[in-house]
Amino acid sequence: MTVKGIHHVSSITKEILDNHDFYTNVLGLRLVKKTVNQDDTGMYHLFYADYKGTPGTDITFFEIFNAPKFQPGTNSISRTIFRVPSMEALEFFRNRFDEKGVYHEGFVERFGRTSMIFEDHEKQRLGLMVDREYNDSEPNSTDEIPKEYAITSIGAVEITVQYLKAALQLLELLGGEVQGDITDDSTEAEVKVGQDSVYIVEQRNSQIEKEGYGSVHHFSLRVEDEEALRNMLAKLNEEKWPNSGVIDRYYFKAVYIQSAGGITIELSTDGPGFDVDEPLESLGEHLALPPKLEDQRDFIETYLTPLS
Repeated sequence: MTVKGIHHVSSITKEILDNHDFYTNVLGLRLVKKTVNQDDTGMYHLFYADYKGTPGTDITFFEIFNAPKFQPGTNSISRTIFRVPSMEALEFFRNRFDEKGVYHEGFVERFGRTSMIFEDHEKQRLGLMVDREYNDSEPNSTDEIPKEYAITSIGAVEITVQYLKAALQLLELLGGEVQGDITDDSTEAEVKVGQDSVYIVEQRNSQIEKEGYGSVHHFSLRVEDEEALRNMLAKLNEEKWPNSGVIDRYYFKAVYIQSAGGITIELSTDGPGFDVDEPLESLGEHLALPPKLEDQRDFIETYLTPLS
């Protein structure tokens, strides 16, 4: 009983129009679900992914228009790293970022992958890594980004923590596999979750990250279905990990876990998926609401900024 990989990463923005432009036009992802935060319907919850909204390809954003700027520090989800299929694709995006004025750094080798870090307009910490083997998605092409260079999925998330070994415990419980040997002197580690990775960086200082726009709220790991989710929940409860229990998000079911350092890790089912209430061809074109919120549609739409 193990997790299958990364399901999604959920972050915070206060500039929803700039956010939509960056992730669809600059990065070339598809807006596959335009909905609201089900716990606070006055804010958008946008999902950007591959063409089909394949689990493991989506970065999501909550719009909090009065959010403060995040203050970086330890005990945080400190980077989201997308996959591209080749070095040619990485070169393509480096040139594209130069043309678009997007901050980026040079190519580096990390955990066996050639990577490049970059930021969006709110200093959201992002990266690209080359993975020639991954082929489990349908990349979204645009007029400016050909399919052979397009982002394929999320390949890794990086977390920064005060105590590396404490952060490993939950990931190993969920079926993550630590790569290599960890010693008392280790300050970073890679944990494989399916084809994906969680990079852990130990940063022992007292500056704890303060959440705000530009930061990540949580990341989610994939499980097959509700049965697998409930099996995971039983394991968490047996080991006394604080969690939310099963929550129905309509597009998937989820459990939220409070991990070491206060980092929120979610478990999400692969289905039903984003096409449960919209045709594949028109995903993200209209405001989608789960049935429990449909009677509030007129009220909800009053507070949302039109995206197009």
